[in-house]
Amino acid sequence: MQIEELSRPLNSGYWCGTAWGHNVFYSETSAITVMLRVFNLTEDNANNNPGAFSSQDDVMLGLSYRFLRKERAVLRYGAPYSPTYRGEDVPNTFCDKEFENCDKKNCKVQSPNFPGMYPRNLTCHFHIGQTRVPDGKVALIRVRQRNPHLIYIKDRNAPHLSRERKLQVGTGCHVLHDYLVAYDGNNTREAVLATLCKGGAPLSGITSSGPDLLLVFHASPFDFPFQDSPRRRTFGFELDVEVEFVDRESTAYIREGAACNYTVSSRGQRSGYVQSPVHSLLPNTTCWWRLLAGSTEVVWLYFLHYRHVHHPEMPAPAHCSNTLTITDGDALSEPLPPPDLSAASLDAADNVTLNVTQEEAPPATKVIGNFCRPDQLPRVCSGVHAPGPHAAPCLPGESYVSASPALTLSLRYAAGTAPAHVEFLARYEFVDKRQWGTPTPGGGPCDRTFTEQPDRLFVSPRDVFLFGRGGARKLRCVYTFRAAPQQRVALRILRARMGSSCGTRYRHASHRYECSHAGAGDQPAIWLSEEPWEGVPLVRACLCNVSHERPFLLVSYTRQLRLTFSVPVMTPAADYNDFFLEGEYSLVPAAPQCRRAKRRMAGRHGNFTVGVAARRDLCSALPRLVTAADGSFLFLRVRGFAASEDNCQAASRINVYAVGGLAPLASICPDQRLDYTHVFSSGWHGANQTQRQQLSAADLWSTAVGGGSLHLGQSHYYYHRQQQQAERQQRGRPHQRPRQQESRDLVVEFVGNSSERVMVSWVGVWRPMQTAPLSPVGVDLCPHRCPQIEACLPADLWCDGSVHCPSGLDEGAAACGLLAALPWVYLGAGGVLAASLLALLAAVVVHRRRLHALKREEEAAAAAANNSHGLKSTTQDFLLPPDKDSW
Repeated sequence: MQIEELSRPLNSGYWCGTAWGHNVFYSETSAITVMLRVFNLTEDNANNNPGAFSSQDDVMLGLSYRFLRKERAVLRYGAPYSPTYRGEDVPNTFCDKEFENCDKKNCKVQSPNFPGMYPRNLTCHFHIGQTRVPDGKVALIRVRQRNPHLIYIKDRNAPHLSRERKLQVGTGCHVLHDYLVAYDGNNTREAVLATLCKGGAPLSGITSSGPDLLLVFHASPFDFPFQDSPRRRTFGFELDVEVEFVDRESTAYIREGAACNYTVSSRGQRSGYVQSPVHSLLPNTTCWWRLLAGSTEVVWLYFLHYRHVHHPEMPAPAHCSNTLTITDGDALSEPLPPPDLSAASLDAADNVTLNVTQEEAPPATKVIGNFCRPDQLPRVCSGVHAPGPHAAPCLPGESYVSASPALTLSLRYAAGTAPAHVEFLARYEFVDKRQWGTPTPGGGPCDRTFTEQPDRLFVSPRDVFLFGRGGARKLRCVYTFRAAPQQRVALRILRARMGSSCGTRYRHASHRYECSHAGAGDQPAIWLSEEPWEGVPLVRACLCNVSHERPFLLVSYTRQLRLTFSVPVMTPAADYNDFFLEGEYSLVPAAPQCRRAKRRMAGRHGNFTVGVAARRDLCSALPRLVTAADGSFLFLRVRGFAASEDNCQAASRINVYAVGGLAPLASICPDQRLDYTHVFSSGWHGANQTQRQQLSAADLWSTAVGGGSLHLGQSHYYYHRQQQQAERQQRGRPHQRPRQQESRDLVVEFVGNSSERVMVSWVGVWRPMQTAPLSPVGVDLCPHRCPQIEACLPADLWCDGSVHCPSGLDEGAAACGLLAALPWVYLGAGGVLAASLLALLAAVVVHRRRLHALKREEEAAAAAANNSHGLKSTTQDFLLPPDKDSW
């Protein structure tokens, strides 16, 4: 039997023999011709051909037909809302097709006359190509069929009861019968990826290694027309076409004409992904991935997913057909590329300059993992890239870390990828283990000590295992910079970042750099501190973010400076890109004969001078320590006013710290023309007096503004503290880190370039007690009281000739008497003034007496003249004044 279609060439193949079952033929055109041929033999050669038709044999053919509208043939052409693209016909061919750019089309590769019987004795070429490829990508072509009822390729003429209903590959397909061949390219000279026949099972997929795939379908010249199962309604096959774009630099495909070998060096990129090839591979293929690190680096590898994929339609693979091996070291031992002579590589290779300890070299190669069975999988970190709070770090125990600067992966496909293949995605990273400086004895893993070295550089660690992404929850590195006895440390931080929630603020009030979170204990920060005296720390600055445009500069007061790189809390996504520090340091000469003992003050009272005078006395610019005696509090007095962010234009500041405090208790703008600013040592105002302090501050400030008699310097202090509290509330600052109770001792620091010198005086005071145990009734517990500051002075400071109370009460008349209250200079001046006033008064009295005497003499002379004429005055003379008198 033959079937001929309209406008299509007649095929020379035949259906012959006995047929049974449901056999259907769907035409590709609108008209067909069915031809039945019976071959008769002449009587002369009848005995020579036993297979010839004889008269006793019956020839029977029965068929039914139906005309279908094209839109109802959805199995071939697809649904109206999702039409099937069946390729373009190749001219002068029977069934060749061309498919192009199937990434935007619903491409289906179908056997001729699908879903029915296909003609015999034909060869069809289906070429699938992708011409539109994004930049940096490579297109891979994949054909698959998940529906087992849409693929059946007859392999031989055999009774259906003995037929194996399973897809066959390779040698299981007989070359004289029907089969489908997949070529990795656009011609039959390319490598054969798979040979398929039979069916009844899904096809997992055949993937090319490039943008071209050629499928060649071959049908034998003869076949028995039968269906092997009453439930089957399709002949031939239909394959879905997919296009996958992979990165050109990835390991997901093998470049044309190249072996499956990949080499990645840390000089090219610091991290990346290793992926198993997503396309089909031939049997006995081995892929190698070589990860080569620097001399001070190791390789960190962890798998994001890993699975063995067995194709159910294929024969069961042999034992360990796909084997993955992980080797510590370079298993191929190929020569490395020539060394890079750039400055960065020279610095990395100079271990002496970087103070990197040279360790013993590990063995050349060591197998640390070998996996071939589906129930034996490598360590997998599946939660690393989980979204949001579900992300988890990959610990070293859950991954693979090399001991040498190289790691090698090899994957061998003994039977190719047709029966089974391995899918994995692993991330590699070259971990830089080097650190500048020398290890601090007894310190942590990143505590380093820096002395005079040729490089004079320092960088925070880049070891990912010290950060959250490597499993660490917090990080604290202490860098100690030490100079010679007559030297100081000049530090320059070039670049720093401590996360997105921390910022660096320059406070004009104190000329200091502070962190935006005010030193909160759960926030990252870079702390710079030193000990001007043993056991007396002084925090110089708190930094978060520093840019190249505005580097941070600092010169130490002592020969040792400490930098603390602190990250108290880290997320699983944090690493050295979120928290880092880069800087340099140098050693500069120090001022001679600036001993610590001279700058340490003690006693009940005293004074000292700070600042840089015209003769450049550098010792005066160093901080001073004032120690409280007998458990007293310190009451400090400085001429000037409390500095804020915009009220001080002077070039210098006087910062007063509590020993152990993070920020100044007060910042004073020195001004010799103004009155004093007062500062108490820490603890003077207890926690239970907070409300009282606020009320007192408001009252004192309003009294001072209103022109009252309050000492103006006292108002400066209270206003300064109130302003600081208001600024903290406005900025929403968190609470400062928990620390030990601050000492009552004070550290006075002079900051700036001003040449003036400022006098600082202090007094040890006590808080008045309301009652005391075992004290007599009526005894005053604070006989020498300063009511303005509510403090008690020592008895030896009362009436000693120097004013210690803000209002001068301790040297007043009520406390010391008139003579004791007035100094002799003022007393002498008052005596001279009193004598002058008495002399002036005596002269005035004498002058007035002389004037009265002259007046009486004139009146007596006038009376004598009137009496000599005998005239008497009448009453009218007294009532009317004379004409010459004025009113």
